[in-house]
Amino acid sequence: MFLLDEHGSGSVNWKKNLVVLWAGVFLACASFTACIPFLPVYLQKELHVPSDQLNLWAGLVYAVTFLGATFMAPYWGALADRVGQRKMAIRAGFGLAVTYMLGAIVQTAPQMLAVRILTGLISGFVPASMSLVSSTLPREKLGWGMGWMQAALASGNILGPLLGGYLSVWFGMRTSFFVGSGCLFLVTMMVIFFVRDIPISKETSHQDMHVVRDLRLALQNRGLLYVMFMFFLVQTCIMTIQPLITLYVEKLMGGAGDASVTMSGWIFSLAGIAGIIAAPYWGKRGQRKGFVRTLCLVLFCAGSVNLCQVFVGNIWEFAVIQFIYGLFLSGAVPNINSTLVEVTPPEMRGKAFGLTTSAQQFGGVVGPLLGGFLGDHMPTKFVLFTTGVILLSAALYTVRTRLRKTM
Repeated sequence: MFLLDEHGSGSVNWKKNLVVLWAGVFLACASFTACIPFLPVYLQKELHVPSDQLNLWAGLVYAVTFLGATFMAPYWGALADRVGQRKMAIRAGFGLAVTYMLGAIVQTAPQMLAVRILTGLISGFVPASMSLVSSTLPREKLGWGMGWMQAALASGNILGPLLGGYLSVWFGMRTSFFVGSGCLFLVTMMVIFFVRDIPISKETSHQDMHVVRDLRLALQNRGLLYVMFMFFLVQTCIMTIQPLITLYVEKLMGGAGDASVTMSGWIFSLAGIAGIIAAPYWGKRGQRKGFVRTLCLVLFCAGSVNLCQVFVGNIWEFAVIQFIYGLFLSGAVPNINSTLVEVTPPEMRGKAFGLTTSAQQFGGVVGPLLGGFLGDHMPTKFVLFTTGVILLSAALYTVRTRLRKTM
């Protein structure tokens, strides 16, 4: 990672980069969460998918995007090392603006599936923006600046479902995709006109990309394999409920129509609110008590809370449990990331982050498919119970394989 000195360097204005990319990440995340959580309802009401096929199609349209990103993330990351993160952000921004526009005009479920596949193949705006900010911040501002970028991501994840819920009720569900497309086009233009990248040396720009070789090297690092596995597992648990939650909220509210869509937006936002509240605390606790020890705690608590889903009888009980669940689960990612720094040398840190991104995206593939499959065979509350069991198992696995090594 290249870090500037206290006063910046040359034509790179780190303050301008931070402000513009903060806004870009915020709008990109808000655009995503304004549309994607409501895909099951979109499939049902706009694309007329039969009820008996709805869970299957919802799982598919969620999963294919993450599948494409799983395979493409290492490639885009390696290419960024050669041409710069700014160009990757511009590429992804314009590409996503087009796919959101296509999502607004599709007429059938297979067309939406094709759009979602394309979205996964060209995605990467937020990772490129995060990397660009981290590479241009002065060393003494790195933690502070990345904290602000994390706040942009969480804030966008909070506002998006609320915006999407109200837009769907007031103007129709296709409007959310049109608005998301416009926002992504706007943030891409902001990157073009206001953001500058650090210079890429001729030696770096002519380096060959060896994605397969990087993966082979990663398989020899047990610590990195553990981090990749935990990213995959946590993302799987998060995404398992995504295709089911809107329909589950509608069921808990007795088929309340537009009101259930709006309430779903609030429910989706609870995790982001919980993250803003709790994630800084869990990060500091990990620094004091140990990242692996803290990870065990949050996985155990989040899993235990989700076991209580079997007792849910109304929307308010569901909302409270989801919020408490988010308070604990929000501590997983910062402590997994910190563990990654501990188990990888600096010279392979960038490649390691690319591989963990792929593992996380693959969890986004498995989660919706698992949720769709389980949703066809059991009530949603038992699907949530199952994710609780998975998280408890992950905590036990961490104790047995990692925590004992630190004691």
